[in-house]
Amino acid sequence: TYGGTEVTERGEKEAAAFTQQDNPRFRCETTSIIFDWTFDGPVNRITQNKDNITIQYGQMGLKRTVDMKSKTHPANAKTTRAGHSIGRWENDVLIVDTVAVLPGVLNAPVRNSDKLHVVERFSLDPKTVKLTREYTAEDPVYLKGQYTGRDTVEVADQPFTADHCKDQTLIDYSKVSQKK
Repeated sequence: TYGGTEVTERGEKEAAAFTQQDNPRFRCETTSIIFDWTFDGPVNRITQNKDNITIQYGQMGLKRTVDMKSKTHPANAKTTRAGHSIGRWENDVLIVDTVAVLPGVLNAPVRNSDKLHVVERFSLDPKTVKLTREYTAEDPVYLKGQYTGRDTVEVADQPFTADHCKDQTLIDYSKVSQKK
């Protein structure tokens, strides 16, 4: 199982064929909104204004805008790496619903399609000041059921800094002309 569910036949085939070149991190691209939130211990930043909450990841420069006014996603939401997110508060829990995510890698080697639907629940423990995120992802192209998980982050002892990733795509020097 994968995150509590099985992958589809297509998911199994594409996962088995997954190579390092398929890993978006080597091209300085985010893996997914689920994976990069905690991978490698980034310092993330969450800011709120009147109409939106911005979730900025400390890895790969992913920036998500959570629309706090809309109740539904627009039918023509532009597909992006961060997807289209709407949010609401249920007491002290922030619920973020995301669709319109570009096809990519959910968590290597399992991929995601543009049918990916993620619901996250962010809650802050006021005593420990730890932020817990519980998530559920559904993608009928690659997952047979719901992919679920949770993670907890603490307040960072370092400030947020933009990630300056170095592209690590493998270069085939046999195909590069050598200047002499």
